[in-house]
Amino acid sequence: MLGLKEMQEILPQRYPFLLIDKVVDYEKDKSLIAIKNITGNEWTTKGSDQREGAFPEVLMVEAAAQAAIIFHSLNSGQKDNIYFLGKIEVEFLDQANVGDQLIVKVLSGKSMGSGGYSSIEIFIGQKSISNIQIFYGVKKA
Repeated sequence: MLGLKEMQEILPQRYPFLLIDKVVDYEKDKSLIAIKNITGNEWTTKGSDQREGAFPEVLMVEAAAQAAIIFHSLNSGQKDNIYFLGKIEVEFLDQANVGDQLIVKVLSGKSMGSGGYSSIEIFIGQKSISNIQIFYGVKKA
């Protein structure tokens, strides 16, 4: 549904900080499903301070935030808004590793012109590995 080019029209992030590979499903005001493939050559899965092959949890939160921004942008029809991250509530149920495909599902929360919140659940296959609530502010560019 949305590939790299379309996501780059919405998000300011670029490789290696663009953490969504594609958007595969979107229902206006209801939900968005994005995909992140964790590959063996990710810069984030190497290094002595990381569990070998584990994808950092903080980057799962960033991927969730990027998916939420895309969702809000598609709902509002505005591609050039500026987003301010507010409060984040997160629960991790399992870790993600090299070879996993993260399915990031954004559910409609409350959205207003100046901000809102999104509920995001991250899956590997059918297994839920994270529940995230992201509160954000929006400024028209």
